[in-house]
Amino acid sequence: MNNLTGFSYDSEEIVKSIAKKHTESDLTIYGRKDQDLTTTIFTPTKFPDKISSLTDSISLGDFNIVGMEHMDRFLGEVLIALDLLGKKRGFIPVREDADISTVEKIVRGSVLSGYTLFRSPPMQMIADLERMSTEITRKQDGPVSVMIDHFFKVKSVGTVALGFVLSGTLRKHQNLFLNPSGKQAMIRSIQMNDVDFDEAPAGSRVGLALKNVDIDDIERGYLLQEERIDPVSIIQGEVTYHRAVPEDVRGDGEVFLAGNMRYQRGFMKDGIIEMDRPAIPHPEYLLVRPNSKPRIIGKIKTSV
Repeated sequence: MNNLTGFSYDSEEIVKSIAKKHTESDLTIYGRKDQDLTTTIFTPTKFPDKISSLTDSISLGDFNIVGMEHMDRFLGEVLIALDLLGKKRGFIPVREDADISTVEKIVRGSVLSGYTLFRSPPMQMIADLERMSTEITRKQDGPVSVMIDHFFKVKSVGTVALGFVLSGTLRKHQNLFLNPSGKQAMIRSIQMNDVDFDEAPAGSRVGLALKNVDIDDIERGYLLQEERIDPVSIIQGEVTYHRAVPEDVRGDGEVFLAGNMRYQRGFMKDGIIEMDRPAIPHPEYLLVRPNSKPRIIGKIKTSV
């Protein structure tokens, strides 16, 4: 069984045609299970009012579905984020009467120039995704890492977390650290598509019953890992600004870092960011200035 995770913007009609709504918060998550493929699609429910709704939704996308019915500055922010993160796989749904030259002009020079212009019936996309899933390799070996995106309390079960196995093979009764808090949690049970399993490979979307942690111990973007990872208060690396970002919103000052479903405030000076709260080390973060236009301005690559 292969697994794919996608991001969708301004493509609600297609997403609803190929998947069922599962979880809804500031992100809405849709899912579909076929014989050889399980597909999960994130949509940024609270965007554009909440920029983290976009950055969290876009974090794990193996593929992207980007509609262009509304060609405004918010579409521009989506394109900037995808471009900065190098998200090269995707679809641009277009109507039969669409002005293709306008679409091509908007995406020219960006990663979206390689996206498929999709005019087919929505279900045809499933066949395209099945082919795509065979091209993606997962880190099946090595340490387990699970990213949590939702969590809640269930009567008679206790703490339940939903998320994705980023690497390794997760196993029932495994003891893992909840980073960055450092608390230890035991995996009491694993579910995929409401079916119990003893293990889950990398790429899987899982529902986990956890022992020894409460929902007050968890935040979105926390990681279940084999090793305890110390959070960091200083982040430094190579800063790159997107070409569409004007000079007056670049440079030092308050900045928010978005990566792996975390969104945290810091202050940048000469490529060094001092965080308000310690952050989970991550190889790459988007840089966000909530009061600028556009709000997503660049990225920072670290040595992690």
